[in-house]
Amino acid sequence: MDPMNQLLIRITNSPTVAGVLLVIWLGLTTGCTTSQKTPSPPPDPRSLPIFDGTTEARISWSDLVDRANAVEVIVIGEEHDDPGAHAVQLELLKTILTTDSAAALSLEMLERDEQVLVDAWLAGSIETDDFVEQTGSRNWGGEEGWYRFYQPALDAARSSDAPIIAANAPRRYVSRARKEGYGVLQSLPEAERDWFDIPPALDDGPYYDRFAETMRGFRGDEIEEDAIIATFRSQQVWDATMARSVTMAMQDPEIDRVIHFIGRFHSDLEGGTIGEIRRLRPETDLLVISCVRRSDAMNALDPEDIGRGDVVVYTPDSTSAD
Repeated sequence: MDPMNQLLIRITNSPTVAGVLLVIWLGLTTGCTTSQKTPSPPPDPRSLPIFDGTTEARISWSDLVDRANAVEVIVIGEEHDDPGAHAVQLELLKTILTTDSAAALSLEMLERDEQVLVDAWLAGSIETDDFVEQTGSRNWGGEEGWYRFYQPALDAARSSDAPIIAANAPRRYVSRARKEGYGVLQSLPEAERDWFDIPPALDDGPYYDRFAETMRGFRGDEIEEDAIIATFRSQQVWDATMARSVTMAMQDPEIDRVIHFIGRFHSDLEGGTIGEIRRLRPETDLLVISCVRRSDAMNALDPEDIGRGDVVVYTPDSTSAD
């Protein structure tokens, strides 16, 4: 395995940057893999420490629900193998769906060209196992992770007749962004261009700096800037595509709210997907929730988490290695 592939595996297996999802460039077809752990049962999300990401004030679960009900787009950032984050996502989704018949679920974990499979599953035309197999989703978040972490949310949406949006770019285009650049993608036929979006320019601010720092953390100074930029091109195709998927959904007269599940690197600290949503639809009422896994009890917002999201939810790091 070449050094870049080794780097991508190590970054993907790091829980602190699980949202980067660099594993795609290895050509894997089973979603984002993570180090295998034996998790404890997920916590009751209503009992978790929740803080305002700006004022640092502790808020209640009902406060969080009220905030979510007051906005158009709710972005919930996760570490993909965090049971606590998925418990938060599922509980909030179910709560919103009980009162809002026009809400939609959007996921980073499904790609635009899989929307036909999503719609077939929603209509009952294909079974869940076939859907999971055909989308290659089985191991999202770890071995057999789809059934544990994501399928319950899809089931809740279908039970409420809520739309489900396959929001992300197909991996083949994400890979080409890194290897060949945006010019090649822009020259593709219009039918293919519908599967992905490209940002007008690469972010050159704090988001890029965090991305570059992450890559250098695994490879040290030996990694060249050109390699970081090439990899970042792929990251920003994800950001642009997910943001466009969310904002396009808000143009549907039958949808008044979108709940989007995403790896939190994309959404933390005004990350790339959030920036693209704001660029595409500046008037969007947006709530960004960051689920941060911590091994210690959190009675106050950690200073490093100020501004991480509008709301920060601390989830227990209660897993143990096999």
